[in-house]
Amino acid sequence: MAVILMLVVLLALPFLFIAALIFAARTEARRHPWRFRITDVVSQSFSTIGRARLPMLATSLVTIALPATALQTALGFDATARMFTMPDEQVLTALGIGWLVSLLVGTLGEVVMIAIALDVLAGRPVQFGPALAQGLRLLLPAILVRLLLWVGVALGLMLFIIPGLVLMLTWAIVLPVLVAERPGIFASFARSGELLRGARWRLLLLFAIVFVAWSLFGGMGQGFALASQTSSARIGSIVIQTLVATLTGAMGAAGLSTIYHQLKSEREGLVGEDLEAVFA
Repeated sequence: MAVILMLVVLLALPFLFIAALIFAARTEARRHPWRFRITDVVSQSFSTIGRARLPMLATSLVTIALPATALQTALGFDATARMFTMPDEQVLTALGIGWLVSLLVGTLGEVVMIAIALDVLAGRPVQFGPALAQGLRLLLPAILVRLLLWVGVALGLMLFIIPGLVLMLTWAIVLPVLVAERPGIFASFARSGELLRGARWRLLLLFAIVFVAWSLFGGMGQGFALASQTSSARIGSIVIQTLVATLTGAMGAAGLSTIYHQLKSEREGLVGEDLEAVFA
């Protein structure tokens, strides 16, 4: 009986967590006059990608999805299993190269996609060339921002998880702030926290929903990969995972840009004029 009760409690915990988040988000929404709706963020993110699908998806494919696919191919189709059989030096080398490529190329791609998304949200024509130039100019500060973000959140998660979550919710839009306003590295962190003040419970609920959806799609892709026995099926699995990574990469950049745009619009007014300098 005790075992059954324990299983019921464990199964109910995710639903209780989501219910608590919904309650906290609704309470937060009533306390603040400005609007920050999860449905608006999701719909605007898809709309942004739809209006700039070629540059957004192509950038995500080249800078995020293909490097991840190349790393998996280098480790083998059964990458997870091979990591336990390969020599430690080879595993560390492969993971180190993958992390470095993600830091350099992935950061460039994310900055370019954020610049494109902010352009679309401001009602401007999409211009890939200026967005790429913007990404190259901001590459070094963006890399430093990502490193500080990763280190801060990782240290916070090691301190009983809660501090890491607080930092993640405080600094979530630091890259869109850096691209749109260019206030400097440390000022971007402060500006992100300023804009997200009073919206963090709703942002946490949004992240929880995205995590559940990503886990479902990612789990389906991993299950297909594990079930694949023939070479053609394994190649098909790689293609599917590459497409999923392409979409999620573009959605991540569009989503963060939309959050920034919506918060700045609601709290400080229209941002179209403020974004005139993005490609200057």
